[in-house]
Amino acid sequence: MKVLKIGDALTGLERISDEIRYRSFLEEEGFSIGLIAFRSGGNTDPKQISHRDKDVVCHVLSGRGRLRLADQTIDLEPGILCHVPKGTPHDFAAAQDEELVLFYSLIKTERQGETH
Repeated sequence: MKVLKIGDALTGLERISDEIRYRSFLEEEGFSIGLIAFRSGGNTDPKQISHRDKDVVCHVLSGRGRLRLADQTIDLEPGILCHVPKGTPHDFAAAQDEELVLFYSLIKTERQGETH
């Protein structure tokens, strides 16, 4: 069993870039979960990423921002849940002067027609 107090975890997020900090909470063979925070600023990386074999599920804990997919932009605020299917190009960004904090899950999924 693991217990994570979100307030404490936010003070210990690992810096990936000027924009992004994160902390993995649990990693298993088929999934991982944790916290990720996006800071607003002029150096926001517009590059989209995709996960070949993992769906992304995020819950907005605090802040405001947006989720940009290949053909749409979704405004984010606390309480919103997002599901990004595997292979979908996406990126997150915080609104100006805010930090966007997400609880995320990366869940390995099978491709159409795959078998074990």
